[in-house]
Amino acid sequence: MARNTREGAPVSRRSVIRLGSSLAVGALVLTACSDTGNTEKTASGLTTVTFALDYLPGATHNGLAYAMQKGLFAKEGIKIKILPVGTTPSDALIGTGKAQFGFTSSYASALTDLAAGMSVKSIFLAMPHDPSAISVLASSGITSPAGLAGKTYGGYGTPMELALVNSMIAKAGGHGAVKQVVLSVGSIEALKSKKVDAASTWPDDDYTATQDGTKFTKFQPTDYGVPANSGVLVLANNSYAQKNPKIARGLAKALREGYQAAIDDPKAANAALAAQFPSINRKLVDFTTRAQAKDMVNSDGPVGTQSVQKMQAYADWMIKMGVLTGAGGKALKSFDVTPFVTNTYLPK
Repeated sequence: MARNTREGAPVSRRSVIRLGSSLAVGALVLTACSDTGNTEKTASGLTTVTFALDYLPGATHNGLAYAMQKGLFAKEGIKIKILPVGTTPSDALIGTGKAQFGFTSSYASALTDLAAGMSVKSIFLAMPHDPSAISVLASSGITSPAGLAGKTYGGYGTPMELALVNSMIAKAGGHGAVKQVVLSVGSIEALKSKKVDAASTWPDDDYTATQDGTKFTKFQPTDYGVPANSGVLVLANNSYAQKNPKIARGLAKALREGYQAAIDDPKAANAALAAQFPSINRKLVDFTTRAQAKDMVNSDGPVGTQSVQKMQAYADWMIKMGVLTGAGGKALKSFDVTPFVTNTYLPK
């Protein structure tokens, strides 16, 4: 999908369909070398750490911005160097050592990287729940995913998207599959112009809809047999984290404090986000923060805590649907997530 690359512009987040970017990572895994674990010291004695953003700065990044603005990383001896979103996915930057740490958008995205052999490990869960939905125009008359059979879904054209929507159709009692097309415009524009019947939408799409009165009917994948997907995760380059465990622990501690502050005082966290990234759309960020507040609450423990069981459940579902593939592109029959996710860097 095309997206507006202006920082902070009201564009769709698309954590599920951003697998298009993650799938491109597989090719990079075999051609790039991993970071050796070298660190750079600033004049003040802080260790510079490169951190890759998964997307344009927005509400999901307010905990990171709070930690930066309030000196929480500096307290841990760390200076964060942000690598903004660009043509190379954040996952690839981390796996190849161009960044030591960074965000990826979901379990689905992380699992695609891990199964392809990327040298990364998930160390922190910034957003426990995926806030996206499969949406249709309320005026379409479609009241269930069953009604999407034979209809058109717009996205990046990945097997993952097709499997997700078709499994929802079947679970809802529908017969047939959705037609998939690759969009050249954003989800909102495609739905409103009726180029597609369905697309993935996020809270920032809801913000756009409030501006012109567009009404949507949303279908949550978890209501139709799909295991819960996560929102944003923090990945570490394996080599770097192994050679610099103190830095990894310090980063995880600062992130926990930052994202806890974002839950406790979202206004302050969004102010920090605006200070760190001045060109954000503050009205959009405030709206999105309110809309996805429940998705930031972690039911598995303190902020940042990951559930191996939940990630495994999603991996098993991807395997069942035939969309989790190894480095050679062959569909996997099993995949153990245990070696690739850890809470050991979190504060005790």
